[in-house]
Amino acid sequence: MNQKVTVRNRNIIRCSLIGVGMNLFLAVFKILAGTMVHAHAIIMDGVNSLSDMTASVISILSSIIVKKRGDPKHPFGYGRVEYLSSMLIAMIILLIGIRSIYSSIESIIDPHDPPDYNGLALAIMIISLVSKLIYGFFMRRQGKRLNSSALIMSAADSMGDALISAGILAAMALYRVTGVDIEHYVSIGIALLIIRTGIEMIRECGDKVLGTRPDPALRKELISRVTQKEQVLNISNILLHNYGEGNYVGSVDIEVDEKLTAAEISRLTRQIIREAEELGVVLTSVGITGTNISDPDAVQVWDSIIDMARGYGSIKRVYSFIIDRENRLISFYVTQNSTRNRRICDEELRRFTRQVSDAWPEMQVDIRQGIDT
Repeated sequence: MNQKVTVRNRNIIRCSLIGVGMNLFLAVFKILAGTMVHAHAIIMDGVNSLSDMTASVISILSSIIVKKRGDPKHPFGYGRVEYLSSMLIAMIILLIGIRSIYSSIESIIDPHDPPDYNGLALAIMIISLVSKLIYGFFMRRQGKRLNSSALIMSAADSMGDALISAGILAAMALYRVTGVDIEHYVSIGIALLIIRTGIEMIRECGDKVLGTRPDPALRKELISRVTQKEQVLNISNILLHNYGEGNYVGSVDIEVDEKLTAAEISRLTRQIIREAEELGVVLTSVGITGTNISDPDAVQVWDSIIDMARGYGSIKRVYSFIIDRENRLISFYVTQNSTRNRRICDEELRRFTRQVSDAWPEMQVDIRQGIDT
């Protein structure tokens, strides 16, 4: 694990420890105050703070697990544990929202002793509101800085808690002025917002677990470093797999002059691997395609194929050209736009293949599909 990832995990643990201490403090005082004044909403808010503390503990545990080195069963480490912990936090938030609705409806159907909102209860809820707002803004800033989905979700949860506290304070003020108790109805409305937040978080975590596109800035920087090498004619393909924030594993395919010696190619690939490591990327392979740039006939074929490809909207690029005259073969890769309709992409690729085959009927045409990353 590189130094940047180690420092990042250490900072995540520190932020989460702050959350544990704050939520434990608020939970104890809100549960005690809610019990004293017979306020169901304040007690539930205290229970919610306990769940937030649990979320912070989960973040800490996941950050510790993430630091484990790879082993035979998990050779690329445990970085994705962070995504699973974020999913667990989101599920806790969702369950809290559902439980809050159930308890509120239960209290409406079977009301208990009327609340007695005194100065202590008001002071605790004001402290809770201010604390949650400060903590939420702090965690959101740290989450974005550290690119931590767990911290960002904790920030969203904290802002939701602040909204709960504000709703309870409004209900308390209304009750003190008019004697009308609406705290349970306020709790239902706020719980619905919490449920929506939980669902959005689960969807976001699910996307990361399934796999999303790599960080565009990282990909751009890696491409820039590779293509700056004098011997690299083109970067034909790049695949990056995320095994946790700041932990990428992948491969790069490049085109070089076919006249390069094995020793020259070996030096080039080592340079590319070292520079990728500086960006936090472990390249498991550097694929090499040899191109005869001194063959004018081959260059003319490539130019003609590129001109043909421009007539198809779904084709983004063609690359890794190979002409094997001995075996009468033309081979290259095509990358299509992943945002286009799949049926249209397939049809255009078939038409493009036929067009190339008709242009060089004496050659076998082998077109492979690259991945649009």
